[in-house]
Amino acid sequence: MENTNSNKLSTRTKLGYALGAIPNGLLVYMFDLKYIEFFFNDLRLLPLYFIVGQIIYLFINAINDPLLGHLSDKTNREKWGSRRIIYIKYFGPVWALAFILVWFPWSLDNQIIIFIHYCVTICLFDTLFTLVVTVWLALLPEMTSDTDERSKTQFLVLVIGATAVLPMFLIIGEMKPISSTFKILIIIVAIISTIMQLIVAKMCKERPEFQKDEVFPLWKSLKECIKLKSFKLYLGWIFFATLYGSINLSYLFAYLLILGESGFIIFFLLYVFGYYTSYAICLKLRPKWGIRKILLRFGVLRVIGATACFFLWFSTALTFFIILGYACLVFFGGYSIFTFPLLYLSIDEDEVIHGTRRDGMFQGLQALFNKPATSIGPIIATIILISYGYVQGSENQPDSALFGITLLFLIFPAVVIGLSLIFIYFYPLHGELLTEMQGKLEEIHKKKRDLL
Repeated sequence: MENTNSNKLSTRTKLGYALGAIPNGLLVYMFDLKYIEFFFNDLRLLPLYFIVGQIIYLFINAINDPLLGHLSDKTNREKWGSRRIIYIKYFGPVWALAFILVWFPWSLDNQIIIFIHYCVTICLFDTLFTLVVTVWLALLPEMTSDTDERSKTQFLVLVIGATAVLPMFLIIGEMKPISSTFKILIIIVAIISTIMQLIVAKMCKERPEFQKDEVFPLWKSLKECIKLKSFKLYLGWIFFATLYGSINLSYLFAYLLILGESGFIIFFLLYVFGYYTSYAICLKLRPKWGIRKILLRFGVLRVIGATACFFLWFSTALTFFIILGYACLVFFGGYSIFTFPLLYLSIDEDEVIHGTRRDGMFQGLQALFNKPATSIGPIIATIILISYGYVQGSENQPDSALFGITLLFLIFPAVVIGLSLIFIYFYPLHGELLTEMQGKLEEIHKKKRDLL
């Protein structure tokens, strides 16, 4: 940072941080988009094995986050020179290697070996993802406490991530993950991601005033985080938001069966222009409405739009209403840009109370609650598809299966989004309370800089 006494971030700092969106975007989006299609649809892993694997993934996914987050917080900064960047620099390349391993099956027909490969590789990928991305996320709130700076940087993250992800989305959207071409792309992406991780580690700097912060023992750190009302309500919201996100792209192979001709292009255009237009609108509205009000108003519109379009489709059998329903989900879904800025507010509140920043623990602990949703979503989706007669790997599905896919596409999101809004309604950090807290936070940061 050019000026550590200011909450304003230099363009170089913002750019250096935002480049982390490229590995995060490429590796995570490609994984989310294709891993279920690869194991469930292409390798035809038995539904029972698939669900058991998701349950194992759920526990590994949940446990590793707070442990690795705490590891980052307590890292000896004098010995290693940092407590965040060191993990990006040295474990980023290992994460890319784990990504490659997912896509090279150990067997094409032995269900037990496919199951073992499935469990080992997705759990390894997630553990390294947690280690690298948790510390990357923890960097931003430490670099600035200004909500607008955080939101603007987050928007830059989305733009850079989209620049990398969207062309790849077009390339691999309908590509079979079992193909040789896909495997070549995987290796290229892993190399690009490694280079980006090293650039992020080079261009980002940790704020020195936080290097002397007290490190709580693991149990005390967990207990103090959970005490915060704002954080507990955030956990409820992010669980249901993640529950929807876990099936948004992963079941694209099924959604294409109900979208008709040019279904992939329609989905792609709605996803890109809907979400990114909404991101910009939400950023524009934030100073006037605040984060909480945007989440509530846009969330209600998503629920109403998706539900109404489902019943219109049910009454008319017109695919147009399925497309319109998804348009409502994406166009009013731009408030997801505030996913991390909302978490940062709880981290700020904790610093006001205790005088120390524990970003790694908060990042890890929120994942302890929301990461299970990344497994629960596919479990529910798989049960829905199988219950309605979905045939794995088939392009021709019975009418009952198409109905089940439409339920998954529109009604499931409406239900979980509606549940998430209950927690946001009671969220306390807004208005005068938020302004007062941010004033106290600036005083604390000034004292830390003066002591330094």
